[in-house]
Amino acid sequence: MIAVDDSRASTQALRFASRVVPPDAQVRIVCAAEQPGAWNAGGAYTAGDSWMSDALGAACGEYLHAAERTLEQAMSAFNGQAALVEGQVVGLSAEAGAVVPALANAARDWQADLLIVGTRHQGRVKRWVDGSVSGALAVCAPCPLLVVPVEYEEANAHAPLARILLATDGSPASAQVIDAALRLAEPQTALRAVYVVDRSSVAGDPVPGSVLEDAFADLGRKALASAHTQLDVSGRAYETALVATARLRDDIAHAVLRDAQDWQADLVALGTQGRRGVARWLLGSVAQRAIEITHVPLLLIGPGAV
Repeated sequence: MIAVDDSRASTQALRFASRVVPPDAQVRIVCAAEQPGAWNAGGAYTAGDSWMSDALGAACGEYLHAAERTLEQAMSAFNGQAALVEGQVVGLSAEAGAVVPALANAARDWQADLLIVGTRHQGRVKRWVDGSVSGALAVCAPCPLLVVPVEYEEANAHAPLARILLATDGSPASAQVIDAALRLAEPQTALRAVYVVDRSSVAGDPVPGSVLEDAFADLGRKALASAHTQLDVSGRAYETALVATARLRDDIAHAVLRDAQDWQADLVALGTQGRRGVARWLLGSVAQRAIEITHVPLLLIGPGAV
């Protein structure tokens, strides 16, 4: 399932979808028809105010027609990329943030194997007011979520994925991330599993930083050993690596995405739940931060996707 609107981010999502969707797949493209925002916040009127009812009905019709036009254009752009391409207009309630449950429910009702959305980065105040559709879907989507940032530029828009980077913390959620990524990988796709040693988290800790860093590195080696076992079975070419954050002004999400850029990854796979406690790896917070800053498509596996 591919969710679209009339933005460039959706255009990028459609382009990237053509790289990962198998030719024999069934694809449903959905577009949300919003309620007229000017009236969502209120302003009571009586049944006798027929002009208001007429105006509201006309505005709803315009929103519906706009969604249908956007959907038709998206379906035309994706035509020929899959065995079956169909469209659906999803109606929204007037409640704020209604697009997230509407898309999650549509994916659940259709039993989608993958939900693909575009995303555009916004300032923190704007994101706090409007909410982040992709960030919220990462938590509640009933299937793996593929987030394509508007800034992503493909070297070859139709080539299969050449490189997938897997962020792991050794948790069961990380194993599910690897499984999901393997389903998108072609036989020739190279894989790289990384564990980030979070050196920035030990700055204010009473335990000497070197001791904690060594402990985190040991946990990382164990996590990568688990990834080794899982990837060996796949028969695909892969490598693993311990990487580290800087000691100041850095975090795991930035470290993962830096490694992805250096390795020229086509896709980064993350979970939205993971190990807690002494390891200080919480994939959910890492995934949310990654959505905010990524220039590389993200495959996110949430608690509802398994």
